[in-house]
Amino acid sequence: MSLLERRYRSVLRLLPASYRAEREEEMVDAFMELSGDVPDEEGPRPRWGEVAGVLALSVRVRLGGAGASSPYVAVGAAVRLLALLGLATQAAFALAGLIQTLPSGLHPVLAGEPGSAQRLAAIAGLGAGACAVAAVVALLRGHVPAAKLLAVAGVAPAAASFVPTWQAGAGALQNVAHLVFAVVPVLALLVGYHGDVTPRRHRWALVLPPLAAGAAVLVTPTLLYAATPASPSWLFLWVHLGSVIPVWAVAALAVLARRSGPAPALALSAAGLLLLMTRLPELRSLPEATLRAMAVAQCALLATLTVALAVAGARALAKARPLPAARP
Repeated sequence: MSLLERRYRSVLRLLPASYRAEREEEMVDAFMELSGDVPDEEGPRPRWGEVAGVLALSVRVRLGGAGASSPYVAVGAAVRLLALLGLATQAAFALAGLIQTLPSGLHPVLAGEPGSAQRLAAIAGLGAGACAVAAVVALLRGHVPAAKLLAVAGVAPAAASFVPTWQAGAGALQNVAHLVFAVVPVLALLVGYHGDVTPRRHRWALVLPPLAAGAAVLVTPTLLYAATPASPSWLFLWVHLGSVIPVWAVAALAVLARRSGPAPALALSAAGLLLLMTRLPELRSLPEATLRAMAVAQCALLATLTVALAVAGARALAKARPLPAARP
């Protein structure tokens, strides 16, 4: 075996073992044919483009690409479901914000003087919300490339404003957590919907009504908190991201009860971890004992169901894993 062939085989170890068992020899032969006969004395190495191609193929196969085994197909489905859940949540928040501004118009939202940085930031925020809504609509309608571009555009203002406004301190972890909450679904969309995935095209009746209903659910606690002069302090923890927790908990309990396979359990477990990340940093900054107790209860609920979902998903993956071939 030549030095170049050994190095090609080392690169192919990036691929899952089940995939290599079927296609390693074919891929090595193709690489060697393209490289030609290069003596070992010249220290030949695989081209960087070939290494990048194998790495991209490895990610695609591990996310349910062509030739992937059943566990990887389930993992890919979980990543795509996480992308859909996260983007739908961001879109519902954007619609909820629009619902809140309808009675008074856009003037209070467009803060700052015309042409000021504050006004530009407000316009960027509105544009990001519109992109988030459009990204989910495009994804559910089967237009994946457009959904990817819109999702990146939707999260870009938050990512761009993070570095200039970074300040170490008590709120730093909370800012990081909220940025991660926004960015992870976009990354899941970019890597989960690869070329081997055929997107489903849903009817408009299955796209717009769920988004509107989600926005109504998310905006209700905020409206109640704002409309009640003497509202209890703990209600504050159930607005914005807090309003997602009960919806997520109901979905988690339904998945655990139905045992509906690894993908929903794994996706909801990852979503619960993201929610937990946004809530934990707030425990130190809450001024009242009642607020802290409610936040601890939320964290306990999130942690318990997240672990239960992870265990259920792992067990379902183990059942989906093909048994090793019996030795003769």
